[in-house]
Amino acid sequence: MWLNNITTWYNKGIPCALVTIIDSAGSTPRKTGSHMVINQNGETAGSVGGGGVELQCIHLAREAMKTGTCITRKFVSKGDGDEWNASDEDAELGVCGGSLTVFIEPLIPESELVIFGGGHVGLALGKLCEVLNVPYRVYDDRREFADPERFPGARSLICQSFTDISSHIHLSGTSYCVIMTYGHEHDEIVLEQLLKIKKIPYIGMIGSVKKAEVLIRNIQGRGGVIDDRVYCPIGLRIGKNLPQEIALSVISEVILVMRGGIPEHMRVDWSADKSIPHR
Repeated sequence: MWLNNITTWYNKGIPCALVTIIDSAGSTPRKTGSHMVINQNGETAGSVGGGGVELQCIHLAREAMKTGTCITRKFVSKGDGDEWNASDEDAELGVCGGSLTVFIEPLIPESELVIFGGGHVGLALGKLCEVLNVPYRVYDDRREFADPERFPGARSLICQSFTDISSHIHLSGTSYCVIMTYGHEHDEIVLEQLLKIKKIPYIGMIGSVKKAEVLIRNIQGRGGVIDDRVYCPIGLRIGKNLPQEIALSVISEVILVMRGGIPEHMRVDWSADKSIPHR
């Protein structure tokens, strides 16, 4: 059922659009209330009539997903086959065999955090996401660290090898990725793959500058290109040490990038010799 498809795609972070026939008259392949969904990858479920009218709806759905705006469109037919036109004139002239109006609503997933590595810091980060209502997913190749009891609020948990992540998880322009696996070699493998997915807006990696230099040099040696999406060492400078403090530093940086904020204090220096105006 198309509702299940929406849920599945949304939970995977895949944008989609819902097409609904909101009005129909005369001879039409589908009646008012019919639905179809199409996702960013071109997959569909349900139907609003097939043929020419459905093809036009698919094109409009892609436009709606791209712009993030809803679209209403009326189609009319002269009754001679599958020729449907997005025009009101024929309907007004009374020569159409049927007419239908569709409403197309883009369903764009919220920005999410994708945590590669469910260790101590990943666990603390997941808990902060739950407190802040930030959707998150966890990817780890160890079953005990990709466990629903460990991450009860995760949108999904993926227990697969780090060597081919694209086969097991869909990442989009709303996926903010953090790398904190249990080994430098795994961090390097994940970083190299994420760099190839250009729509990802943020790639943070835990570790020191020295570690980052080694990993980046290795990736560049294989022809990889490092761009400004990479944040390593990850997080804001808050004197972090404990896993919970590191997690706070990381989620603060991620939200900063999501919202386009500026990392600066909000404080006013009240110690200066200033007269406070009366209000």
